[in-house]
Amino acid sequence: MLLFTVGDSFTYGEELEHPEQHAWPVLVAKELGYDLINRGRPATSNDYMIKEVIKSVTKNRPDLVIVAWSSAGRTEFSDHLGVYSVWPGSNLNVWNAPELAHRKQLVKYITVYNDLQHEYRRWLRNVVLLQSFLRDQSIDYRFVNTFDNLIRGNKYIAWSPEYTQLIDTDKFIGWPNTGFMEWAYGTPHGPGGHPLEEGHQLIAEKIIEALRITH
Repeated sequence: MLLFTVGDSFTYGEELEHPEQHAWPVLVAKELGYDLINRGRPATSNDYMIKEVIKSVTKNRPDLVIVAWSSAGRTEFSDHLGVYSVWPGSNLNVWNAPELAHRKQLVKYITVYNDLQHEYRRWLRNVVLLQSFLRDQSIDYRFVNTFDNLIRGNKYIAWSPEYTQLIDTDKFIGWPNTGFMEWAYGTPHGPGGHPLEEGHQLIAEKIIEALRITH
């Protein structure tokens, strides 16, 4: 049995001393007795996650896919130097090399002119489309939220019924009110704001509990 997980730094295990032992995907796979492919990557976008899910379904045919959605504001772009993710207000220091200066200009532009409602509705569309793909491929899956989308949802979810009514809430753990930030609240976090071992254990327990209820 194979578990495929994908997400951002929370799924990678950023700031854990031993993410290969204590990140929530490892804990979930161990509890379920599954082999694991974890494609969590720090600072990545939901575009990246969708690509990785499609590739893994095609290549690996996992028995279970868990997507830990990142902020709706994170978007993937590409230039002659490769693919990269940006989001409004993102750290410009990662592109200090002169040949990357144009990326800073892009970040500045979307920071000033991004539309939060558009970003949220774009993310909802991606949720609906990816769940349809996984159902079509007969792949069991669960979705979870990492951060930010719940805050946006409090403001915009009522304005998007044409999308939200299509979301399979039985497969979206915590929808629409909780996610990683809420589950790990009050536990120790690293300087960068990521949950440490106790937080990852709580996240894993929430996911395992939801899987047992719905199986």
